[in-house]
Amino acid sequence: MAALAAALAGLLLLAPSPAPAGATTDSSDAAALENLYSSWNSPSQLAGWSAGSGGDPCGAGWQGISCSGAGVTEIKLAGVGLDGSLGYELSSLYSLKTLDLSNNNLHGSVPYQLPPNLTYLNLATNNLSGNLPYSISNMVSLEHLNISHNSLAQQMGDLFGSLNSLSEL
Repeated sequence: MAALAAALAGLLLLAPSPAPAGATTDSSDAAALENLYSSWNSPSQLAGWSAGSGGDPCGAGWQGISCSGAGVTEIKLAGVGLDGSLGYELSSLYSLKTLDLSNNNLHGSVPYQLPPNLTYLNLATNNLSGNLPYSISNMVSLEHLNISHNSLAQQMGDLFGSLNSLSEL
């Protein structure tokens, strides 16, 4: 009996531990937001935000973040003085519907993979350059897109042809 108890105790030590009590944000969403925060050079003006510390954006009420259940549904950080790039993990934000990072100082290119279920994307009045990714043509839920006042250089062509929901460009 003692041997069985010791064996069970050893197995418990090897079992994966559950999410910390009170954590409510999907781990891939939290990782994507931590990556964004780092890409923006860890701005102190974002209340509650942190990088690499296993933060809980939904549970801790990070500034500009709205959630439904465990998924991040909105990022609204217009005009808060962000400086940096858009990072490389946006595509893992499957629940994200609204992304408004307008009126900041974001630079570099728009990442090839954006959140796939966006309905509202506003990146206006930044310093973004290069081309829009062709993957934007697969964002069939997109209703609003504002990329004005950047340094994007490309002909639009058929990039928006399959976006039947797009009503504001």
